[in-house]
Parts: sequence; C-alpha cells; structure tokens
Amino acid sequence: MLAERRDNEEFDEGQDQAWLWTNARCNDGTGNLVALFFSEQLDDIARAKAFCGECPVKEACFEAALIRREPYGVWGGRLFFKGKVLAVKRPRGRPPKNPRPEVAMTPEQETLIA
Repeated sequence: MLAERRDNEEFDEGQDQAWLWTNARCNDGTGNLVALFFSEQLDDIARAKAFCGECPVKEACFEAALIRREPYGVWGGRLFFKGKVLAVKRPRGRPPKNPRPEVAMTPEQETLIA
C-alpha cells in the first residue's frame, strides 16, 4: 500500500511540509541535531530513534520520507539505509558471541539534546 502511494502521489512541499517542520521535535532552529539523525554510529542512531519516539509528527515524517525516497537517516523514528527501512543496523565486522545491551538515553543526555 505504501509503495503504491509512493509511486502515485507527489509530496506537497507547501503547507504540509511547513506544518510538519514547525511541529517536529527535532526542529531546534539551529540545525545542531542534523549530525545525530544522519550518523552511522549505533548509539547515535538509537538516540535519534528515541528522540523521535515522543514527536507529534513522527508518522507524517516517516510517510513524507517514503514519498521523497530518502536514502539515509532517521525519519519518523525509523532508519533509512540505502533507501530501505531497517529495523536494526548491525555494526561492521563479525557479530558478537554475546548480544550487546540496548543503548538508551540517560536524562542527562536528553537534556543536552533538548
């Protein structure tokens, strides 16, 4: 269904985009969070996804990213890599024998971002 929508609809860059951007939690007005949302570091990706978790426009952001065919980055709490949505980005190299603990933001780190 989303693939059909991507092919058949054009994303309106006008009013919808302005509404989306104004209400987005990542819009801090300075552009300081861009590196976080386009990082390849696993901990940064986890923080960006967590940051999107409480965003009021995360679904609209994700839909817009699908329509625009974004190649990379975290959009609407989901990771795009080479134009595909990934559930988890694996680190380089051989997988560890023991699973790594999940990375979560501490209140101190969240204060730095906000």
